[in-house]
Amino acid sequence: MDINKITEEEIRQNSVVGMAEVPGLPAQEMQYRIEQLVREIAIPKINEVIEYIAGKVATQEDLEKLLIDSGSVTSVFGRAGAVVAKSGDYTPEMVGAAAKSHAKEHSSEGKDPIKPENIGAAEKEHVHGNITEDGKIGNANGMVLMTGIGGKIEAKAKADSGFVLPAEVVPVTGEFTAENNKIYFGNDISDFIFNCDSAKIANCRGFVTFGTPGRIELKGFDFVDDSDDIKTAAAGSRWEFDLSYGCLIIRKRSE
Repeated sequence: MDINKITEEEIRQNSVVGMAEVPGLPAQEMQYRIEQLVREIAIPKINEVIEYIAGKVATQEDLEKLLIDSGSVTSVFGRAGAVVAKSGDYTPEMVGAAAKSHAKEHSSEGKDPIKPENIGAAEKEHVHGNITEDGKIGNANGMVLMTGIGGKIEAKAKADSGFVLPAEVVPVTGEFTAENNKIYFGNDISDFIFNCDSAKIANCRGFVTFGTPGRIELKGFDFVDDSDDIKTAAAGSRWEFDLSYGCLIIRKRSE
């Protein structure tokens, strides 16, 4: 059905517009002419619109029912628009979660406690091999960390770790005792009193140059190879020696 507007022509033909100031009509006819526009034009048009809306256009109630039937909603938790969920909108059960009181049941004091081994965690009281509770390994500064039997972490002194460390240069000023991994160096010395280590495990070497030779002795070695006889060293002569497990080899390098 087409709905048309009320036209100016309809208003002119069905009203008192254009009549004389004193129309000279009977009272009943005058009343009819005054109400004619409303009764014959306006009211039928209004009824047409109502019928059209009822037959062709959905009411607000129809739209709300349609949204609900289709699974849509006009608001969430009483809030319209782009609603963001807030605390309290859902209960734990509504989203498949445990209630707040549920955690207490699984605490160490609860009726159904969860133990560390149940979730792959460590016991509250546990150890880490050689690592102490305060994070220490070993008992001294400058130790070397390495794996021992079964891959267990251990701390060892550098000398016991098996690593080859740079030799330490030690000055020779007179009497001294052999130590492992040392290079002895003496320049313009007088006395040269060299003692073997008591365990006879030291490995070391050295270079010395004599000023005015004084006391020269070699003590405690199992074997000495001294073909040039250092005890007869002259002033300005330079000597080199190597020690390995109690066996000393010493040579003159220059006059």
